[in-house]
Amino acid sequence: MNFQDVGRGARIELAKMAKQLGMKFIGYNPTAQQVSLEYKGKGLTFPVQQFVEEYEKISKLA
Repeated sequence: MNFQDVGRGARIELAKMAKQLGMKFIGYNPTAQQVSLEYKGKGLTFPVQQFVEEYEKISKLA
C-alpha cells in the first residue's frame, strides 16, 4: 500500500487516527512512507502501512 500525500487532508486524517489511538501526530514523510508520533513523551516512527493496519484492528474492536 503506497499512501499518497494529498496534502493537508492526508495529514488531518493521520492526526485523527493517532488521536483515537491515544497518540499525538507529529508528521508524515511521503518519501519514506513513515508517520511520526508521540506517545507518553517518546517519539515514535512507524511505516504508514503498519500504522493504518493497527488503527484498523483497534477500530474493529471498538
